[in-house]
Amino acid sequence: MNVFHLFQVRVTQELKHTHAEQLSRLHIKHQTECELLDDLRTFSQKRAAVERDYAQALQKLASQYLKKEWPDSQTEEQEDHRNMYCVWKAYLEGTIQVAQSRISACDNYKVQVADPAKMVRLQKDQQLRKVKTDRSGTEP
Repeated sequence: MNVFHLFQVRVTQELKHTHAEQLSRLHIKHQTECELLDDLRTFSQKRAAVERDYAQALQKLASQYLKKEWPDSQTEEQEDHRNMYCVWKAYLEGTIQVAQSRISACDNYKVQVADPAKMVRLQKDQQLRKVKTDRSGTEP
């Protein structure tokens, strides 16, 4: 064997080693990012469930108090915001509106966080499969 051929073999081996090392790092990076995406998605779903439970409980509580009838609360025809009963009713109605907003926010978690995170995860998996396929096609 000549010196040039030995040099070629050595360079080829070094390139294969470097390539394998880079692919290994890419795979580790991919796994880490996918775990992060999964955590983001799972956290968002669990948080949305907690928020929804809280909002529904708040809505139920306010509704129970809103149904309660107070003496003198119906004798006044027009709503007078200086009247204690009217203020209480407005407070409870506001609480119900806030609870409904929280429920809507829970629905938005899925649309704005969980679904996109799932799509990014699927795209990353597809990219990794493509890299593996390309690599297997180029190796001798």
